[in-house]
Amino acid sequence: MLTTIVIGLLVLIAFFYVAIPLLAPEQVDQLPDDRDPQLVDLGEEKAALLRAIQELDARVDLPLERRRQLHERYEAKAAKVLASIDEREAALAGRAPKRERTEAKRVPVGAVVVLAAFLLLAAAVPTYVLPRVSSTDTITTTDVDVAQQLQAAQRAAQSDPSPENLLTLGDMYLGLQRLDEAETTYRRIVDEVSPVPGAAYKRLAILALQRDLTQAQGWLELARGAEPGDAETLYLLGEVAFARGDLERAADAFTAFTATPDGAGEPTAQRRLALIERVRPLQAAVLADPSEENLLALGDAYWEASEPQKAVESYFKVLTDHDQTQPRALARTGQLLYVAGRPGDAVGAIERAAVAAGGVAELEPDAVMTLADAYAQTGAWEAAARNYDLYAELVGPELGAPARALAESARTQASGAAVGAPDATSLAAVGRQVFSTTCAECHGQRGEGGVGVRLAGNQRAASEANVRDAVRFGRGMMPAFQAALAPEQLDAVVAYVTQVLSQSGL
Repeated sequence: MLTTIVIGLLVLIAFFYVAIPLLAPEQVDQLPDDRDPQLVDLGEEKAALLRAIQELDARVDLPLERRRQLHERYEAKAAKVLASIDEREAALAGRAPKRERTEAKRVPVGAVVVLAAFLLLAAAVPTYVLPRVSSTDTITTTDVDVAQQLQAAQRAAQSDPSPENLLTLGDMYLGLQRLDEAETTYRRIVDEVSPVPGAAYKRLAILALQRDLTQAQGWLELARGAEPGDAETLYLLGEVAFARGDLERAADAFTAFTATPDGAGEPTAQRRLALIERVRPLQAAVLADPSEENLLALGDAYWEASEPQKAVESYFKVLTDHDQTQPRALARTGQLLYVAGRPGDAVGAIERAAVAAGGVAELEPDAVMTLADAYAQTGAWEAAARNYDLYAELVGPELGAPARALAESARTQASGAAVGAPDATSLAAVGRQVFSTTCAECHGQRGEGGVGVRLAGNQRAASEANVRDAVRFGRGMMPAFQAALAPEQLDAVVAYVTQVLSQSGL
């Protein structure tokens, strides 16, 4: 606010400095005129004598005789001045006539232009020149409101470093992605305030999540100690402990979470607890005896619970410590490699699994489908078509309909018919790749739904305009992908959803 006022005052001062000579020329000093100096002096003397005579007539305090004498003296002087004026005018009679100076009345266009320019400047500058909090801290955002809020939060924390003011300031930094300053502010609460509010520990845990899960869990333990019933803290602690493999602590946190009003009946926590109960004895068995059998059992439990990353951790130990050609471990590792955006490595792993298993047909159907997708993504369209057909045979006519459509699309690509202006059908195989890596996390690998809506057999998903609009601009909790996908990728995933998934009977 102060910056805006100062800028406004400067603009007004500059405006008046420039505009006054244009708007009110009578207020400025005039240039010298071309009148005769002697006549000017005589005229001024004549006027002074006439004023003196008038003033003398009004003087009642002087004796009548004295007034008469002064009157005669002033009249005599005035007569001499009049005579001198006549003589000077006669002497100047042969000179060129004087120029008459006239002021042409006009619209002050210049002043209007200057005013408009300064008003525009006054409106634009506050958007980019923002309040300076100190000699070393300039707010770098074009949002004046946010800048002013941050300045107010900084001043409040400086004058009253209470937990509330420091948390507000830290949250402002966090929202502006000034993470170092946010962490410094939260640590200041931990160092200077007693008792430390759980919110400060929780914020520090959130900042630590991307770099050190052990440190994040430590902060969350402190947050729970400060506020034992905080549902968000309990849920985060459960997730972090689960990610670290600390199943005992994860189970304890999720159990406490489900006992809170916000966590009662929450399905994700319930699934986590069920999975922990299942894998806890398997993990204990692996710790006691990391045999191939125990590692496969633990990996399978995670895989079936849609935790592929943790499953592959066990499968990788099988491959490195026991059998480097174990088919299930190889195939599922290849599937994870494909989802991670490494189709070439996925092909290598799944092909090795097929050799070890005695043929591609001996693999799980999902591995065959992933192999077909990986072939398509690497441009091996004929191999992709063969494996899409094989997948359709393995799962049966009803579930295999989407794969048959993809096989036809792959054959179209292989024949070169799709070069130039591919139709929706020829794009479907490419769209399957985009869908697997971009959309399947929410909508399911087969469009069965999850966090996102079910697409398989959904007639709304058959509308190209509807699907294209949702993919480009987002809808509800679904983010927009127009900036993330190339135009050909966007066309392909729309084709896959509308031509394949929407027609699936899954």
